[in-house]
Amino acid sequence: MEEHAELKKETGFTSSFPPALEYEGVRYPPRVITSQTLDRLKTFEVREDDLILTSYPKCGTHWIQEILLLIQQDGHVEMVNRDVDPALNWDLAFGLPPDFENSVADSLATRPSPRFYKTHLPSQHLPSQVWSKKAKLVYVTRDPKDACASFFNFTNANPEKPFDIQWDMFFDLFMSDKAIFGNWVDHALGYWQHRNDGHVFFITFEEMKEDIRSVIRRLATFLGKTISPEGLERIVEHSSLEGMKRTYAKIEEEVENGKLYTRAYGLMSFVQKGVPGGWKALFSEEQKENMDKAMKERLVGTGLDAHYPLKASM
Repeated sequence: MEEHAELKKETGFTSSFPPALEYEGVRYPPRVITSQTLDRLKTFEVREDDLILTSYPKCGTHWIQEILLLIQQDGHVEMVNRDVDPALNWDLAFGLPPDFENSVADSLATRPSPRFYKTHLPSQHLPSQVWSKKAKLVYVTRDPKDACASFFNFTNANPEKPFDIQWDMFFDLFMSDKAIFGNWVDHALGYWQHRNDGHVFFITFEEMKEDIRSVIRRLATFLGKTISPEGLERIVEHSSLEGMKRTYAKIEEEVENGKLYTRAYGLMSFVQKGVPGGWKALFSEEQKENMDKAMKERLVGTGLDAHYPLKASM
């Protein structure tokens, strides 16, 4: 790893963690997100007919994205536009290769309406017009223990990661104010405070697992779309784990550069197991107790404590 020695020296990080960009108190993945792209988001022109999907990493982003796309077509998966252009599929805050000077936001500014885009940005770093123009926003969150474990597995699966990442140190980072994209609690509560805004749809991964048909119906109503009974069943089928695996495999086989749509950076599959409770394979009893205690203290009295940690951790 000598080729990364200078990088580690410049960032001040040990080999246990990758480097990060710090911006207004929140840490972001380096290179793909820059201070310049985040600065430009402050003046990004939001349109009233935009649809924005927001989430903390590894909380069900691609699952609910597939549902949103299928709702638009009454579940006809073959009619969904699968444009693999990173400018249409990557995070709103990301720069675009090869030099990352231009950004997803720059490209979106030239796209016709209606636009659909997504981001892991915390609420305070969204373009301010999201709130003033009341563009439709869907936020999905997940049991923080599952989010932590999935984020770790996803990060460690990156074949181009410069450093080995150890679970215990990743857990400590996730629990701190140094977590990438911010601390889970801060991120979730930032959007939770907008849950009663008419243009915001706040949902949990666990609610989706418990009754996906109800969630699909509610989402359709939120979007102002009518879906048929047959369409509902098509959406359920094609947004299932196996359904998405079939769809993504077909995209990779038939579409040039299809992996840019189905995999992070074309490398790591977005479709994972998606099973609640996966954290149990990694957490020690002490880590479980520490997280439950911290979440209970932070969430008590917010209303979000009705979902986490007690209900999702049983």
